[in-house]
Amino acid sequence: MVTMKTLNNKNGFSLIELTMVIIIIGIMTSIAMQSMNAVIDDVRESKTKQEMEMLSDAIVGNPDITADGKRSDFGYVGDIGAFPPNLQALYTNPGYANWNGPYIELGISEDSDGYSIDEWGQSYTYIVGSMIRSTGSGTNIDKKIADAQSDYLLNHFDGNIKDLNDSIPGAIYKDSVNISIKIPNGAGTDITKIYHPDSSGDFTLDTLPAGLHELRIIYTPDVDTIFRYLTILPRHKSSKDFSFASAYFGSGGGSSSSSEILRPNGAGSLSQLTSSGCSNNWECVDEETSDDDASYVEGSGSSWNDDLYSVENSSVSSGTIDSLIIYMNCWGSNSARKAETILRANNNNYNGSSNNLSSTYTVYSTLYINNPNTSSPWTWTEIDNLEIGQSIKQNGRCTQVWVEVFYTN
Repeated sequence: MVTMKTLNNKNGFSLIELTMVIIIIGIMTSIAMQSMNAVIDDVRESKTKQEMEMLSDAIVGNPDITADGKRSDFGYVGDIGAFPPNLQALYTNPGYANWNGPYIELGISEDSDGYSIDEWGQSYTYIVGSMIRSTGSGTNIDKKIADAQSDYLLNHFDGNIKDLNDSIPGAIYKDSVNISIKIPNGAGTDITKIYHPDSSGDFTLDTLPAGLHELRIIYTPDVDTIFRYLTILPRHKSSKDFSFASAYFGSGGGSSSSSEILRPNGAGSLSQLTSSGCSNNWECVDEETSDDDASYVEGSGSSWNDDLYSVENSSVSSGTIDSLIIYMNCWGSNSARKAETILRANNNNYNGSSNNLSSTYTVYSTLYINNPNTSSPWTWTEIDNLEIGQSIKQNGRCTQVWVEVFYTN
């Protein structure tokens, strides 16, 4: 009998073949990892750019957000009147009364400092008023905020004011028109800047931060007020014409109105402020043209300190007095320094509203249509017996005080 033997031939991989397979798998894994890393970096870069765009909008506003067809979002700069000193000021109030944040959307502020770190975990570099930079990718990713800070902080607005008959104020009425604009002062509070038109009714509002600001144009004898919100855009000089609803300026309408300015000419009932650059307090504030720090009166300490001064007698003394305005030109380096106008009439003192002083000399004012003591129209005898001055808290300074009397013949 023949015996059959079956041989099973089990062939395996050789060592060389196994090595080649491992090498190929490694190459494929490396390529896959590189591709995955590239995708991850692309995602990180995209998210970082999106975050930087949102930070830029938080600083200067999103121009695509509008109301009634006009831009309405100006971010931190629009509220404060200055660029934030750091990115943290977008999320945490640095102590400013007109801070209206957080300015960062919740999507990038889920943790306490996520808004300040790029997608690679590196802190953004913030160059104030210029750009935001991410360095986490190994190369610079930049987001420009502005070409220059002045683009957002030093804008102009030109206007013209006429009456109902398109008559211009002329030399007689130009000082009877007060133009005031309320803007943030860059230090956490708002200030009101006051202007007068020229004889042709033209006026220019200067050094305006981008944003939405309250404008009032007042014909002071009648307290007729035009109120508008001005939209001041960056790098844009805008203009607009305004018109009162009555005929004040032309010979065919309105009454013959004028005004007279009276300045301090002696000491009054109070002398609590410290003088600098002059012998007597009233001499520090009586100049027609401001000399700023050449001569001024100054407060001290946390309490209010008051000065009052006698003023010149009116050279008019006829006609009906429509109103009067007390002005003071004051300065303060921080929001703790405040000032108020003081009027003394019929042996009683009346303080105006408190003003947080700007870091540049700024004119503040208080309007009195009637005598606050009698609640009746002013008389010329009361005008001649007026005392005016200011109350100052801490080391604020005032370099001018005067009163303007508006009257109708």
